[in-house]
Order: sequence, then C-alpha cells, then structure tokens
Amino acid sequence: MQKIAAVRSKPAAEPFVVSVSGTSGAGKSSVIEKAAAHLSSSATLHFDHYVTLGQDIAQIRAWVDAGTDLDEIKTPGLADDLRRLRSRQAIALPGAGGRIESADVIILEEPFGRARAELSALIDFAVFIDTPADVALARRLLREIQAGRQDPARLVGAIEIQLNAYLAAGRDAYLAAGRAARASADIVLDGMRDTDDLAAALVGEIVRRA
Repeated sequence: MQKIAAVRSKPAAEPFVVSVSGTSGAGKSSVIEKAAAHLSSSATLHFDHYVTLGQDIAQIRAWVDAGTDLDEIKTPGLADDLRRLRSRQAIALPGAGGRIESADVIILEEPFGRARAELSALIDFAVFIDTPADVALARRLLREIQAGRQDPARLVGAIEIQLNAYLAAGRDAYLAAGRAARASADIVLDGMRDTDDLAAALVGEIVRRA
C-alpha cells in the first residue's frame, strides 16, 4: 500500500489534528484505522482510552435530562496528551495502553468533535460521519452477534443490555452528541458509504488542508 504524505508548509510545523466524530456504530474506528494506514506520518488517539462516563443507564439518563452539557463528559489527560503530541512529544496512554509517538497528522476519535471546550482549540479540522440512528444500532447489534455467536446465552444477554440501554437513554444521548458534533464540523461525510470510500475521502481532505 502506497502511503501519502500530508504536505506541510514548514517541516517543523505543529502536527495537523483531525477529529473524527459520529455516533457509536458510525464506523469511526475503522475509518480512522484505514485513513492512518494511507498516511506516511500519522498517529491515532481515541476518546475511549480516557472517558470516565460509563455505561450506567441511570447516569446517562440523568446527563440527558440535565440538558446534555458536553463539558460534563470528562476525559482526564486527553487534552494534555493532545497538547504534548502537538508539541512533538510522545505520550503514554492511560493504564497499559502503550506509547504513541507524535506525527505530522494526529487523528483523534472524539464523538463530540469540537463541541467540548477543553478540546476545541486543539482541533484543526473536524469531520462528522453522519449515520442514521437505526443503522448505527443495527451495526452495534451485529458486532455483538459476531463477538458472541459461540455463546448463545451470553449473546442474548448482551443484545438485551444494548436494547434496554438504547431505549432508556442511549438514543437521546447519541442524538444529542450527534447534533453537537455536526454543528461544530468542518465537513460532513455520509456514514452510509463504504468505510474504504470514507477513509479515502478523509485522506483526501487531510492532504488538501494540512
């Protein structure tokens, strides 16, 4: 696979930080992985390594009912690590997540795009993958099926948890996050497109803008 360099005006310029947002099931991780593989100097950083808001339905419901203040979503260390990468320093991910070296392009998986105050000024280019809620849910359930097909009892339980969470709070939370991320995005990509096409579109935009 031939890798593409994002052309920078100065060799020592800060890395170009791209956020990729979208609801769970939009394909963010796959698109980011494929896009990074096409860039000659890239690093990826993921929201899930830092977020403290868990899967507790009551907690998520309370957040939705209180008005979905995105700054209530806490990702301790994420902004600081992103600043270090922008300063060409390596970082150690939380826990045993490993080490990430800085690169010319930093692709950040951040469900809320620029909408959270602590990250807004650190993002150079915000991309939103627009995926219908029903399609995203279907993709999440298919992931559960693929992961649990060898254990039918576990699979049924996992799907039940997903659906109960979606009906109780998940749908409202995903829609609120999607509205905020879309409003702060520089470009919106159609989440119904194939992930290879989405990755190619993302790489093209990075090379054009970096």
